Amino acid sequence: MTDILDGPVPAFDSRPGLTRHLVAWFYPYLRGHRLLLVRSLFATVLVLACQLSIPLVVDGLLHKAVVNHKLMAVLIGLVAVQIVGSFEARRAAHVLVIRGATALRGTVFDRLLRSDVVHQRGMARTSLVSRHTSDVDHVATAFEGTVVEGVPALIRIALSLVLLIVIEWHAGLVMALACVLFLVLRSRIGRTLMVRDRARLDSNSRVSERTDESISASRLSSGLNTTRWQHSRFWDRIRLLETATHKQGLSVIQLVVGAEAAGLIGLTVVVFSALTLGANALSSVVAALLYVEGVVRGLEALPPWVRSVQFGVVSQIRIDQILTSPDRICVPTTHESQAPHEGFALVDLSASSGSAFEVISASILLPANCIIGLVTPTGTDPEWLLGLLAGQENPDSGRVQLDDVDVRMPSVRQVAYFVPSEAAGFNTSVLDWLRAADSAMDEAGALSLLNSVMLGHLVDLPAGLTRPLGPMGSQLSAGERQLLSVAVALAAQPRVLLVGSLRSLADPETARSIVSRLRQANSEYTVVSVHDPEVAELADIILFVGADGTHLGTHQELLVNVPGYSRLWEQRLTFGGVDLSVLGIAESEHAGLQTRLVTEQYAPGDFIYREGAPADRIIFTISGQIEIQTSDATGAVRRVAVLGPGNHCGDLRLAVGERRAESAVALDSSVVRSLSREAISAGMMGLLDRTPVERRIVASILKQGSATAAEVAVRLPDVDPALVASSIAMLTNDGALRSVGDVLSVVQKRSVKSGASKLFDRLGDL
Repeated sequence: MTDILDGPVPAFDSRPGLTRHLVAWFYPYLRGHRLLLVRSLFATVLVLACQLSIPLVVDGLLHKAVVNHKLMAVLIGLVAVQIVGSFEARRAAHVLVIRGATALRGTVFDRLLRSDVVHQRGMARTSLVSRHTSDVDHVATAFEGTVVEGVPALIRIALSLVLLIVIEWHAGLVMALACVLFLVLRSRIGRTLMVRDRARLDSNSRVSERTDESISASRLSSGLNTTRWQHSRFWDRIRLLETATHKQGLSVIQLVVGAEAAGLIGLTVVVFSALTLGANALSSVVAALLYVEGVVRGLEALPPWVRSVQFGVVSQIRIDQILTSPDRICVPTTHESQAPHEGFALVDLSASSGSAFEVISASILLPANCIIGLVTPTGTDPEWLLGLLAGQENPDSGRVQLDDVDVRMPSVRQVAYFVPSEAAGFNTSVLDWLRAADSAMDEAGALSLLNSVMLGHLVDLPAGLTRPLGPMGSQLSAGERQLLSVAVALAAQPRVLLVGSLRSLADPETARSIVSRLRQANSEYTVVSVHDPEVAELADIILFVGADGTHLGTHQELLVNVPGYSRLWEQRLTFGGVDLSVLGIAESEHAGLQTRLVTEQYAPGDFIYREGAPADRIIFTISGQIEIQTSDATGAVRRVAVLGPGNHCGDLRLAVGERRAESAVALDSSVVRSLSREAISAGMMGLLDRTPVERRIVASILKQGSATAAEVAVRLPDVDPALVASSIAMLTNDGALRSVGDVLSVVQKRSVKSGASKLFDRLGDL
């Protein structure tokens, strides 16, 4: 599909039927408001009748030596009717058009979310946005201009030419005085109009922002079933735009009608002067003046009208590219199931995402009430397969179904929630975003939910939980936006919950908390994308989609029975590009730490971490540049340093409850590798080869402080107390823990390179 915005604009087609075609195209959006069109047309006919009659009345008045009071009254009446009729014709047409434009915007937005162009296939995102704003404006302006300017101007020119005669200079002098009066009026209206122009421009920008958010976060919104909430937010903005447009238009109308009033007042003065002075010859002059004025004004109206029609036709073609685009999701019209499959199942499913990833005739019934880890080959996109499971992608054949109903059906899509990896956000508050899934959510409930996904610190943001987070949620880091999306999905308590490749799931220590929270959610089916072998062990069952087919089993079973699965994990344990010597940890521990590095990507302007957030990992820059920022006592942000590839940042202090002393922001597209505080702690103390339970015991003491053995067991409710006790005994035996009375604390050992101690104690002092 060719994007008109990205190519040359078609030449204006001047065929006679073009205007009729544009009017016919826009007319359906006036449904429910057509009485306004009738009022506008009636008022326009009334104005034209007055314009035709006034010169005849003037001619009759000026041919008599005495004042004809009846004719004078008729003249004054016609002038008043023309002024009122002109205002009503323009006002009715203006209100009609902005309501039609509002309906058109809503239709285009709804079609955009349901069509294939939401993924920007064949169109740039900015072009899609402009179709909701400037393009709709062009069509509306062309329609309004046709009703109140174009057609009336043509009729007026024809009528005036029939009666045109030579202009006399006396009339010109009086009209000049009338123009001065109009300029004074224009100055007063102009100041108001400037303010209203600005207000409308701001409102227009907000509509663009809402549309841009919906495009950027389309997969997230579809997965979380917040389309209705998006519609509500979008309609709030376009109603504000409608109000601002109405106020701006009224100022323009006042300006135009003021010009007409000045001309008509000038005419009245000319007639009165002629009668008073007895200048009989002036009668033909004044009558001619009216028809000349009609021709001139008619000709002046034609160029902008033709230009508006040209813009309107081009914009109509552009808008049609959205309105006529195919549906993104092919909802089945008939049910083709031959053998019912109760539960969540893949039934003869075949689909492909490029040549590197395909599913061929897969038929699997997924187990309920457990955590299912999704694993796909290196270099493939698990989000695509999760999209299939969520009903957000179309298979080549077969289907994914829930209780024998295709997941693409609306009834299923309302209970299946998908959290993609894209770190999207909205310019709304944290609480409002959570209420998109649970309208009854209060601040206490929101804080409890946020704490469960490691986002409790968001309450300390300058915006708190109740104020907007900035465009695209810019006050949050990419990882925080991902976790907030998880919180939204959990708030909805979905039957099916699908979670993409989140950064917090790439590290086993942080993943453990998220998986534990997902397990508590009690969704009937929970599928999580897995990229780490320890996270794979956290899952109850693994769904592996590889080149040799689709397999279901535990992590250990697949390692033993599926060669492609075991080769996959061997490939993923490669590393490079990171100098771990800066940590001051023995080289013998480096290989173990390398396997725990997590690769992250950030767009320009993304927060990697924010000042005040928990100090949970160190960042190694692989490509791009990272700016380190701090804020002073007044809240002003200043640049401290810019770090390029080969550098690292992040606070390595291990005190309980430590917070970031600075922010890190990507200046351009950046790739980094991160290492969690827990992994660094394990490396310092030689615990990388310890069991996961032993590492968790040490991590809990580091994070939450020294504790007795009983208190440690409470901190690990999912672990058998006997296993906790034996693990504590082993750690104490090996000197990793020491006991003072009943209280356990960590014995921290580290080999420190020259200059490394300052890095550990205060990296944030940049």
